[in-house]
Amino acid sequence: MFAIVKQNVGSRETSGVALLCRRAVRVRIVAALASLLVGITGATCDPSAIRVRSRPPEPRLVDEGGDVDVNAFDALVTAVEQQRGLGFIQQPRLEVLAADDPRLPGLQADARALEPCPTEALAEASPEPVDASCFADASFAFALCLTPPDLDAARRVLRRLLDAQNYPRLVRAAPLLRGDPGVAIRAVLAASATGAATGVNTFAGDGGGFDLLDLPQIEVERRATPGEGCVELASSFLASQSDREAPFRTPPLSTKVLASPKAYRASERPTLLLGTPPDVAGCELASDESLGVARILVGMLAKGGAIPGPALAGWQGDRGLRFTCASADAPWIYVVELVDAAHAVSFAAAVPPWLQDAFPGRSETQRSGRRVVIAHGFDAARARTWAASLGTAELVRFDGLE
Repeated sequence: MFAIVKQNVGSRETSGVALLCRRAVRVRIVAALASLLVGITGATCDPSAIRVRSRPPEPRLVDEGGDVDVNAFDALVTAVEQQRGLGFIQQPRLEVLAADDPRLPGLQADARALEPCPTEALAEASPEPVDASCFADASFAFALCLTPPDLDAARRVLRRLLDAQNYPRLVRAAPLLRGDPGVAIRAVLAASATGAATGVNTFAGDGGGFDLLDLPQIEVERRATPGEGCVELASSFLASQSDREAPFRTPPLSTKVLASPKAYRASERPTLLLGTPPDVAGCELASDESLGVARILVGMLAKGGAIPGPALAGWQGDRGLRFTCASADAPWIYVVELVDAAHAVSFAAAVPPWLQDAFPGRSETQRSGRRVVIAHGFDAARARTWAASLGTAELVRFDGLE
């Protein structure tokens, strides 16, 4: 995770009241990929001034006979609406599923298609989504939960249903969108659902926000599940919004704006790099899409380390092509366009090592003006010529990216 943390190493209290005291003297800064806790500032805390109140019991969504408790579920629906400040178009209903329900494999596949940044490490650790016990049905009218329903999973799926009913076009497009724009939109939807599950309003921002790419140096701790960083990045982005619905009415079209809320407020749009893929003898094109800032950061989370913020701040658009060949060593080529030549120099010097998860194997990095081309299995001159030949267009909406 990205973390800037000061700890009071002399403090070892473990009681609930002591933990409340600790929180009272911390300043919570929303920073991309994690909430940064900048610690003890010298303030004092009187434990006797804190009242620890018992919480009301959590609702039970099914009765002792296993039937849905409609009143309890409706109360949960109302709580989700109140937290968001947004109402359902159609009152959702709960249906409980048996473990052998024939719809379950299809529901799980649909849920996996909504993962923003699946990675090999994440897939090995968790082959199914975290909220795989509750699902939204295709009509956006039902929460389908394995019995007995998990309360947190039910909250998550209700938040997904709330987004789906209010922004159906966006939600239906999300699993189909390719490249970095798809990652950005799926990450926002996943962060929205996660906020409901934790009981924290991730939209309670002041319109300012922490701009990760403004940092001179982004320091990263290794994560066992690096793909989750995309959702944390989106959570911080949502927390920066003074208008909680703005990212749903005007969706982010790149993950750069998730890391840089000021770029979103400035209506910065990504650049598409256009042109016919190169022919590679004995090989077929396996994928052709934008990589984006978030997946570079996820590559960093997989290993841990540091990168200068300016190396990513100038990102305008990129394109990565992978080929499959009869031989085991498959070539690939990655091109990125930066805002100016100085940012291209910074990108070329700092970023290539963090692309290894997406583009494995030894590679050669070249820079030409505002563009950087990194390739494996390509002649250097051919890679540079192809990168220079690409045209550009500004991406203004996600139509056509499916």
